[in-house]
Amino acid sequence: MATTEQAEAVVGKVIEELGAAIGTVTMALGARAGLWPAMAGAGPLTPDELAHRTGTAPAQVREWLKTQAAAGYVRYVDGRFELPDEVAAALVHGPGGALLEACVSMLVATGARFDAFEEAFRTGRGFGWHERDARHWHGVDVLTRATVAPEFLVGAIDELNGVADALRAGGSVLDVGCGYGAPTIMIAQRFPAARVLGCDYHDASIAAARKAAREAGVGDRVRFEVAAAKDAPGSGYALVVFVDSLHDLGDPVGALAHARSLLAPGGRVLLVEPLAADRIEDNLHTVGRLFYAASTLFCTPTALSQGGHALGALAGPSLLEEVARTAGFGVVSPVPVEAPFNLVLEMAA
Repeated sequence: MATTEQAEAVVGKVIEELGAAIGTVTMALGARAGLWPAMAGAGPLTPDELAHRTGTAPAQVREWLKTQAAAGYVRYVDGRFELPDEVAAALVHGPGGALLEACVSMLVATGARFDAFEEAFRTGRGFGWHERDARHWHGVDVLTRATVAPEFLVGAIDELNGVADALRAGGSVLDVGCGYGAPTIMIAQRFPAARVLGCDYHDASIAAARKAAREAGVGDRVRFEVAAAKDAPGSGYALVVFVDSLHDLGDPVGALAHARSLLAPGGRVLLVEPLAADRIEDNLHTVGRLFYAASTLFCTPTALSQGGHALGALAGPSLLEEVARTAGFGVVSPVPVEAPFNLVLEMAA
């Protein structure tokens, strides 16, 4: 039986968790209000000075600064608050701010329909992309842009034998589960001669992707169509990509088998998934915790809503290889590219 001290320690951990969870919302609020950028390189500031710089309410800024100081992100000395250079590097100049915006947007969207999500969680019916709102879709797009840089994606394509040359010569690319189209547009920008198509079952995402392509100046070279993964159109593709989308699908084997049928001779499938180990115990760390939580709230419910099998966000290389070989691929191998957030596999018939 647990001792009082052990139970109290757990309560203490719960309080720590609640502070961190609510704290991430305040951090994202600070980014949206321009507080983090205004503090970067500014030295020690009073709440009133920071409020004046950002056009925000002094009383709110005062409590916000206390929150960040308690969390260790802001340094407090004699009534003034200072943003350390390393925090500015991570949250203002690095990917930290985008990660915050992405995850908080997705959480807010889930919270807005939490009762319905709870029912879906209990019954296993799933909770589809279309059942969430634009805040969730926006968050996923921001997360993709933060974790899948153009240099990484193009570097991975360059490692696929003959594929980059085929694209430079006018070959075609299919992005399955393209969402708002960030990877699709990246590929079009780096391979201007290629014919690029993105597909997604979600019509609102396709509308957003078309708008993004026009704004990026590639609207005349990129097409987006509403289509489920197993109904993706076309044929003769030099490259089919799944960028953090396979684990969201209800039938990953069927999706990969269909992709294989669409490849040109010598064509490849490029699979980008969250970085994970095969064994659960090897994923029980800070990053694994984040992705398991995301899988519980976002990825697995999306896959279950399609009436199929849910891989989970941290499937690991062995399970992904098994899925690919079941789909008929004879070659499944890791792509030697630096990818701090991703597991990258090449597949060929």
